[in-house]
Amino acid sequence: MLHRCLGASVLAPLPNGVEYRPALDECVELRWNIVRVFCGALPWANQVIEDVYRNLPPFLDECAARGLNAYLAYHTEAGTGYDLEAHTDRVEEIARAYSIVALREVANEADHDTQGGRLSPERCADLADRMNGIAAHGATIMDDESDEYAGRDFTAVHLDRGRDPWNMVRRVREIYAHTERDGKHATNQEPIGADEANEPGKRCADPAIFFTMGALGRLFDCMSIFHSEDGLHARRLGPVQRQCAQAFGDGFRAWSNTDVLTYKNTGHEGSPVRDANFEDEGGSGTVVRVYSGVMPDGLSALTVPLGMAGNSPDACGIELNAGWRWDALLGEMTGQDGKRVQVWRTAAAPGTRVAPAKGPREWLRDRLGRRVLGEAPGVPR
Repeated sequence: MLHRCLGASVLAPLPNGVEYRPALDECVELRWNIVRVFCGALPWANQVIEDVYRNLPPFLDECAARGLNAYLAYHTEAGTGYDLEAHTDRVEEIARAYSIVALREVANEADHDTQGGRLSPERCADLADRMNGIAAHGATIMDDESDEYAGRDFTAVHLDRGRDPWNMVRRVREIYAHTERDGKHATNQEPIGADEANEPGKRCADPAIFFTMGALGRLFDCMSIFHSEDGLHARRLGPVQRQCAQAFGDGFRAWSNTDVLTYKNTGHEGSPVRDANFEDEGGSGTVVRVYSGVMPDGLSALTVPLGMAGNSPDACGIELNAGWRWDALLGEMTGQDGKRVQVWRTAAAPGTRVAPAKGPREWLRDRLGRRVLGEAPGVPR
């Protein structure tokens, strides 16, 4: 299933002389099932188009030998001037010979300046028609809510790297919003990358944030790709990046049941969670968000309180609806700022009635600080 893709960036393995096999071995160790690769020009990696045609087949052979699938981004740095149609056809000819090429996208950040203005949404649609299998147009650099480049079989999204770490990672919910709008699976394909030290807005060295990202990827059933500085260069991960990668996978796998979950925010009709002391209210004992994914039987759920300024749900004022209980703590991590994320199985007794939605909460504010009612039925998005 597309939404169970769990993998990593191995973005520049194709320039001559790159020794990428150790990185692929590490992907197997981390239990990834797919790797994402750039197949266009990459001046920063000394990759030219001819490198792709020469080195992509042996790279895919090495992936196949390890049981890894591949996610190919056909066009990067189109501003260098190569022929878009001819390149699409050459890469597609290679990809068709490999059943492990599970996902394709026309372009990485099609509207980035390095694409030279050559990859409009309409142009991406034309090039996608030359590609077989499951494909997307690619992500936009505008923001993680834009549908401008949505098209074909799934939606590629680059998670907004702004905001503090907890309010950044909770926006995996905004990736799922694409699925709510168009019914297609969406991918968290290039979120903030892990590195050995924090670089706000660019790199993160906090395993708890990646644990949260993985858990939300499972809750929202979106394809989840671990991004990193070493993965950018197809290298084995440094020690902190490895910790972040392990946490990402652990978060995703904390909920082992394979059923598709139904998203319920705090206060939604049928949610296990009725209310919480959200951070917007200020003070100690707050939480950034509490999201749940309810099982088909409606009697158990994956519930993730994130950004907890307290050691337990009770300490953050998280109130379950009548009939629900905190059944099992499946995992938790504490972030570098002392806030916490927990992954719970919540459960209800047979015969528990569906809780009605709460009303609006007037204290909610939008990203510009304006007072708003928030996501219907009146809880933080």
